[in-house]
Amino acid sequence: MLRVSAYAAAVVGKDERAARLRAVPLFSTCTDRQLEFIATRVDELDFPMGKVLTEEGQSGGDFFIIMSGSADVRRGGRTVNRMKAGDFFGEIALLDNGPRSATVVATSPLRALVLGPSQFQDVLFQDGEIARQILYAVTKRLRASGPPPAD
Repeated sequence: MLRVSAYAAAVVGKDERAARLRAVPLFSTCTDRQLEFIATRVDELDFPMGKVLTEEGQSGGDFFIIMSGSADVRRGGRTVNRMKAGDFFGEIALLDNGPRSATVVATSPLRALVLGPSQFQDVLFQDGEIARQILYAVTKRLRASGPPPAD
């Protein structure tokens, strides 16, 4: 499977990426130093409407944070959610090395911050607070998505 970034071109520099990261709820409490570090690891990429960003059942891939545009989340061929600016996806497969839990398709021209697997690990291991924020957001989303997980 080709990495999505092979299909898109980087569009902005590190300082602008850090400023954009601050506007994302997932990173809103990060320090300037943390944001600058994340900005060195992330690419900001544009994708056309209709682009499949992740495919259900496929392994690996990237972590995406939508900056503009929208994308549908599909499971079993059925649309189960629509994501917009500030939403993120792809972290579960990167955390557990398992298959993608859903297909995500851009429903408009979409701009996203993208972390590949090694960059995602760099961010998690660089700073425990960043890792905690990501895990908290993932847990919150899992609790909201269905029956409570067994503790």
